[in-house]
Amino acid sequence: MAFDVIPAIDLVGGRVVRLVQGRFEAATDFGEPLEVARRFWREGARSLHVIDLDAARTGERSAGHRRVIERLAAERPAGGVLQVGGGFRSPETVDEAIGLGVDRVLIGTLAFRDPEALAAIVASHGDRICVTADALAGTVRVAGWVEDAGVDVAAAVRDLTASGVGAFLVTAIERDGTLAGPDLRLLAEVRAATAGLLLASGGVGSADDIAACRRVGADGVVVGRALLSGALTVAAAFAAGVRSRP
Repeated sequence: MAFDVIPAIDLVGGRVVRLVQGRFEAATDFGEPLEVARRFWREGARSLHVIDLDAARTGERSAGHRRVIERLAAERPAGGVLQVGGGFRSPETVDEAIGLGVDRVLIGTLAFRDPEALAAIVASHGDRICVTADALAGTVRVAGWVEDAGVDVAAAVRDLTASGVGAFLVTAIERDGTLAGPDLRLLAEVRAATAGLLLASGGVGSADDIAACRRVGADGVVVGRALLSGALTVAAAFAAGVRSRP
């Protein structure tokens, strides 16, 4: 499996923003989503990670954000993966996203609140479903990170793997948007809990951070603020992923 570096854009009110540790009062605006995505693709990225933060909080996706997702799906490079999260609270919303052209649907809240619905979604869509295990102080957070699901991250991933989930995105919330480096201990614990696809997120600020995620066993890394701010280039990020092969 080729290691992937996935630029991230988070949507609020039709704009690309980055939060710090999930706090909306600490948001930075980075512009219009299609323009940002096109810049990443021009620089060599293939995949794109999109989180609808408005839908994550409310459970409802705006018509404007739906149009953005549809346009991104239509324009993504050949061979790339468009993965989208935020607001997937029912099988119908997952079906809608896949109908819009989304390659990988990121499910958080529903996975921990309604295991039966998750099982039905995985049965229908297989590896196009990725569970987001967003972690704070060792436990999973849901509903836009404002609620504690009360389950240990590695234990949850182990149980979900046994139930048929084949892909996971693990975000260290306390590091998200800080550029302070990934939580390698958390990633190692989750890697030991699953043989499925493992994507790392949270705190990635340098090429060394990307290399470290690869060495600890991640199959890819989601990078937001570092790429948006120019602290890291897409080319340097991909070079680090290749350089860090075991």
